[in-house]
This record gives sequence, C-alpha cells and structure tokens, in this order.
Amino acid sequence: MTFSYDDGITQDRRFVEMLNRYHLKGTFNLNPGLMGNKDWLSQPGIEVSHYKMDKCEIAELYKGHEIAVHTMTHPDLPRVPEGMIAYEIAACRRELEEIAKKPVTGMAYPFGTYNDKVKNAAKVCGITYSRTTKQHFSFHLPEDFLEWHPTIHHTENTLYSLWEKFLEPVDNEMYRQPQLFYVWGHTYEFDAFDQWKDMEEFLKQAGGHDEIWYATNEEIYRYVMAAQRLVYSASGDYIFNPGVLDVWMLIDKKEYHIPGGETVTIG
Repeated sequence: MTFSYDDGITQDRRFVEMLNRYHLKGTFNLNPGLMGNKDWLSQPGIEVSHYKMDKCEIAELYKGHEIAVHTMTHPDLPRVPEGMIAYEIAACRRELEEIAKKPVTGMAYPFGTYNDKVKNAAKVCGITYSRTTKQHFSFHLPEDFLEWHPTIHHTENTLYSLWEKFLEPVDNEMYRQPQLFYVWGHTYEFDAFDQWKDMEEFLKQAGGHDEIWYATNEEIYRYVMAAQRLVYSASGDYIFNPGVLDVWMLIDKKEYHIPGGETVTIG
C-alpha cells in the first residue's frame, strides 16, 4: 500500500502525523520554486488555503517518507517548450536532493498531464517513475512506471468498498500476482470537503495488517526492478539475484527468499 500527495502544502503537517500514527508511508511531490508561497485556491466548490511549506521544514516533516519531483513551478508540461520541461524537472530534482541528501528520482506530473515528449524529458533528467491522475480502481502494478496510474483518489465514494475488495484472499495461490492499493490526492481537499475525520478512520482501518507492505512509491519501484532483474538458469532450477535488495517469490505454491547477491536452488 502506498500514498501520493502533491504540492507540499501546510495541510501535509497534519496528514503526515496521521500516517505516522498508523505506521503508513507516503510520497510527497513538491515544487521547490513555490516553497513558502501563501495563496488561496479558488475553484468551483473549493475555497481553501493552499499555503506552501517553507523549505526549512521539508527534511524534518517528511522524514521516513519520500519527497519527489513535481517540477519547480507546476506548469502544464505538454504545453511548454522542451527546454523548459527539462529545466522544470532537473532543477526540481537538484533542489530536492539538496534537502533529502540523496538521489531523488520519483515524480508526479503537474495536473496529471503528460505526453511522449514529457516522458522522454523526464527519463533524460533521471526520473525513474512518474505518477499520473488516471485512476484504474484496481490493484495491478504499472507496465510503464513513467505512466504510473493510481488505484483511487481519496474523495471517491468507493474508497472503502475497494479497500475491502483489496483485503479479500486470492482464490488461486498458484496464479497470485502482487497487488497494490495506491491512494493519491492533495491534503487541501481534506479541508475543502471536510474529510479529515473520514480520512483518519480510513487510515486506522488500513494500518496494522501484517500481510501488507506499507511503502513509498520509490520503495515499490526499486523492489519491482529488483524482481525483474533476477537471472534464471536455463533449467529453471537456479535463480541468481544480482542486486542488493532481497526478493521473495512464490513458485509451485512454495515461498522462496532470494537474498541480494545470492543464488537460490528451486525445488
């Protein structure tokens, strides 16, 4: 299970506190060029504070979670020149890496808009995954991590029923695939739609399941890549893990732990 929230706004303080309380993890997509701005969001049906976090707060607030690229100034990327796309992404990465003190390779597209030009620029700038706003209301992993579609937005009235479906046991263990429940949104929406109480109840129900891995977007991406890089013998009797992350597999209804840098015999 993972969460992804955009814009780095002051409502994130309360939401991060809630995630921490229930031992959940999130990815927060930030705009360094707008940090510290104080504005008001006015849309049909929405009048709400959209104040941005100050840069000095970012490292401590999101400790234990992930910060990711949302561009410097939140432009509609398909509508701007390629050079500006590259600047918005690369400069954002550099600013966030100065805060995180580590590589930042994740992203969410501003407004959820993208095309091949934007995807190519993101890849050239070192982005390994990017979240869209296209909900699929299911639990599959992405085929293309630069078009990572989430499961559901938190305002959808099917949130609880979909969560209950996610918890249902898989009928046939032999054909079980990894399942992902991916929630996205903006924390100002908890103010705009008076959802703080409802969201805390959902987080309370979502947390504490031993069979669920609560992870950031980056952690999920890196694990999937580690699984895809496994090397199989021609006979299928041996699997070598060339990476550093441990991988777990279910083969013929038997669980296998494949440590990083080691070869495991199957059977």
